[in-house]
Amino acid sequence: MSELYEIIEEEYLKQISDMDLQTLIGMIEEVLDSPAPLKEEAPPTMANVSDDQAMEMLLKMIPDIEVSEIGWSDVRTPEDQQEIKGPQRQLLEGYLENIQGSTFGEKIQSVSKFYTEGSAMVAEQAGDSRTQRIMQVISYLVFYKTLTKVITNFNAASAGFSFESFLAALVNGKQIPTGSKTIADYLDRATGETIPVSLKLYRHGGLEVGGSYTDLVNDLVSPQYPEAIGGGMRYVVCTKEFDTKRKGLEQQGKINFYQFDFNLDNVLAILASSRLPDVARLPQLVVSALAAGQQVGAVELLNLPAKEKELSAEELTPLFDKALEQEIKKQAEENPDSPIAEIDAEHLKKLLAALDWEKNDNIFNKEKVRGKGALNKALVKALVRDLYGEVPDIVGPLRAAIVNANAAVVNSQKAAAKKSARNQQIDDMIGKDEFLSVEESVRQYSLLGKAQKKQALLSSLGYLKTHHFSLNEKQALNSSEPTNTVYVGSINVGRALVAQVLGQVRNLLNAEVYEIFQSLKILSDSLNQYFAGGLENDSLAGTARTSATNISSTEILQSGDEDVG
Repeated sequence: MSELYEIIEEEYLKQISDMDLQTLIGMIEEVLDSPAPLKEEAPPTMANVSDDQAMEMLLKMIPDIEVSEIGWSDVRTPEDQQEIKGPQRQLLEGYLENIQGSTFGEKIQSVSKFYTEGSAMVAEQAGDSRTQRIMQVISYLVFYKTLTKVITNFNAASAGFSFESFLAALVNGKQIPTGSKTIADYLDRATGETIPVSLKLYRHGGLEVGGSYTDLVNDLVSPQYPEAIGGGMRYVVCTKEFDTKRKGLEQQGKINFYQFDFNLDNVLAILASSRLPDVARLPQLVVSALAAGQQVGAVELLNLPAKEKELSAEELTPLFDKALEQEIKKQAEENPDSPIAEIDAEHLKKLLAALDWEKNDNIFNKEKVRGKGALNKALVKALVRDLYGEVPDIVGPLRAAIVNANAAVVNSQKAAAKKSARNQQIDDMIGKDEFLSVEESVRQYSLLGKAQKKQALLSSLGYLKTHHFSLNEKQALNSSEPTNTVYVGSINVGRALVAQVLGQVRNLLNAEVYEIFQSLKILSDSLNQYFAGGLENDSLAGTARTSATNISSTEILQSGDEDVG
């Protein structure tokens, strides 16, 4: 019997939402293969153990999903673009789809509410169904536990990468791979429509919402999902507030969630009050033509030389990838015994994915424009240590290779910019005041129609010079016009806080799981007596069969007062 209960605790609790007759019988057969003396023993319910033992038992009930950006992401077959979800992604979605809410905001609010009103929420949402009550509770606890692992197990860059996968799974979405010609990180499909989302995760007080202005304009001028949020781009902005004295898994605090949308109507007004407002300046010649009714070809009026060209972050990424490959090869040739020589094509691919040079602003210093900004050596070192910390003597050389590769890209773009007749002409236009002020540009832009606004954006200073845009925390979280940022909710994160929220629903789990263990006790007693009696008492076999069926049946799982004897 004690062996049976050990299996129940280790195996049944892990699979509580998937329990079926075949699984249960397999567990029993494993015990019966090793005969043990028959003795009476009370069922291992939470009613007859200490508080610490009960809490430990409940904590084991929360499935431990492996944190893996690659495992959580989805892929598509090249032939028909059909989505293929790996087992880890399917497992994660299986739990997160039970989080209540039809929008991202509603789901976050639901998780936040569960922290203080867990039992009441489950009673309201699941009603009398035991299956639904257990499924609801476990799903919310999986959310808390997995989010805690994502945020506390990794450095800023790695956590952001997995956090993106986690939120995509929450909203039935999919991540957007590098090189997809968009500033979006993932697609939100919680509502049934497809909303492109750019995600930012920073510590509270250090938030920056920024990126390639060129890519942002392209997304608004030629949206890939024009029917969603007016062809706009949604930004989900998250700030972390953590106890800085705690490290690793002992960290705890909260994540605040906000969101706002860039669209054709508000983009220049938002950026006019940003850290880099000059991106919004419009050429007087173009504005006059648009005001007179011109609909297309406005940028050609400037007669600028063809771009040589100053590349966007997406276009520069292959240059960085190649430069890093060359740096690693160079170091390997100079020192064949170095562990860096062991980095093959597959390892390089994983390294580039973890760096996410195109979109990961966390590894850059203050200047985050690709092709202009330098990498932060300390942050790059921390990321490399997370990836290869167990490999001796690789962290320093690999960090140097990454920093040097970025420097090579910067130098190549400086050389190209100096030769650019186009940039020289644009600078001459600025010197002659041929660009409107930021304020006047925004005013004139607001008077244009949809097609004309697209023309204006394509001729704006930030687009012509491939600039970066940047909003600080105050600007990004502005709840007033023009940003209209919405506070979505806050979620507590940390191992201690997971135990705290578990305490909110402990009594509910005690009641539900106790009923199941009662049936398991009857089942195991009947089987032991049946086999100990030489397989002669058929009524005991019938009782065991009935109890096994009842444990996995909807009828018993949904009714707490059914007689299973």
